[in-house]
Amino acid sequence: MNMYYGILFSMLSFAIIAGGSILVFVLYQKRLLKKQEEFYLLDARYKKDLIINTIQSAEVERMRIAKDIHDEIGSIFSSLSLAVNQIKKEDHLSKEQVQISKSLIQTGINSIRRISHAIVPFELELLGLQQTLDNHFNSISSLSGITINFENEYKLDLLNNDTALAIYRIMQELLSNCIKYAQAKKITVWIKHNKDKKCLNITYRDDGIGLDMKNKNLQKGIGLKNIESRIIALEGAVNFNSEPAKGFECELMIPLNKNNIK
Repeated sequence: MNMYYGILFSMLSFAIIAGGSILVFVLYQKRLLKKQEEFYLLDARYKKDLIINTIQSAEVERMRIAKDIHDEIGSIFSSLSLAVNQIKKEDHLSKEQVQISKSLIQTGINSIRRISHAIVPFELELLGLQQTLDNHFNSISSLSGITINFENEYKLDLLNNDTALAIYRIMQELLSNCIKYAQAKKITVWIKHNKDKKCLNITYRDDGIGLDMKNKNLQKGIGLKNIESRIIALEGAVNFNSEPAKGFECELMIPLNKNNIK
């Protein structure tokens, strides 16, 4: 009987964690809507394009997360329900039944952690942007074989959570594009503090095959609009430079104002 209550307690804990994961997703969506409202200060035509792109990106993300929750978490809860019904029919639990229940619970916890991480990378709060970027660059370099040089001269812990998350997502987007399309062997990322203009200058550069910046469909396909939207939300600026066979460069300017620092 104690073992039965133990499993029920584990299931309750699992449900609480699942609820927390969904709450994090809701808060993320509220923050995204707040950023969309700031776009009303932009030029009407350009603003409309950015808002449409942001909404489409958010919708894709919502659908992906909803599918993950439905497919993974729903399946696990169904299996746990069957396990509980089986427990009710029997006077005792076999070691195999206990192990199956524990395995289902652990699988559910791991799934929730993965889905939550896709929404908000919690290592940003635990380790800060500097260490999170270091870890991400090292991981990508090890997996892809691409040499990544990262130089930073600013104390990134001074940035607020929204700004740090935006920079991290932009770096993810740029590295993902490089791995998929660029065939690069080397990537360099600089973060410089422009004290005169009170801003951060971030430069990404790779030695890949480059792309035709006049091809609007190609730009949209590789997520440059997403990067642009994030930077505009930070009241910053972005510039892309590339030509076929001459690599790719992305220059970001992020003002160090009250909206972007702690």
